[in-house]
Amino acid sequence: MTRLLIVLVLAASVACSDTLPGELPIGGDFTLTDQHGQSFSSTSLRGSVALVFFGYTFCPDACPTTLSKLTAVMQRLGTDAARVRVVYVSVDPKRDIPDVMKAHLAMFDLDAVGLTGTEDQIDLVAKQYGVFHEAEAVDSAAGYLVAHTTSVFGLDANGRVRELLRYSDTVDQMVAKVKRLL
Repeated sequence: MTRLLIVLVLAASVACSDTLPGELPIGGDFTLTDQHGQSFSSTSLRGSVALVFFGYTFCPDACPTTLSKLTAVMQRLGTDAARVRVVYVSVDPKRDIPDVMKAHLAMFDLDAVGLTGTEDQIDLVAKQYGVFHEAEAVDSAAGYLVAHTTSVFGLDANGRVRELLRYSDTVDQMVAKVKRLL
């Protein structure tokens, strides 16, 4: 119940403002498996700004759009892009095994870390970040789609969530938010 309240308060604050005050009461350290099949700890992001995005490779719309926007953000950052890491956490661990994540990320001109894990691991990380995700059966070859939070979490160099890049943000708005983190 407390997590739900935090998410609702966060959503209300984001709706009212582009700037989020201070550290948000979400996030935290986690360990998952990267697109190369190696263990990845979020603590390895310390010292860099991180843009953490939850999605899945079979997503027909929001995820490829977000990855495209993040590609443009990184290009517009120029030399500052070297201080930013993009992290893509799958909310569909049944299909998004490391090889699938690797092939999917190769379709974008983006140096991103793709992460997956067991359903329990993904659920725990999603809960830490207040991320909603739920599989929905559909009449298609995919069998199901996953409804999920589409925001990107902007972490400062100490690993604290400080910005929320909304799906509706333009690339320019996203760049401005990332620059505030830098």
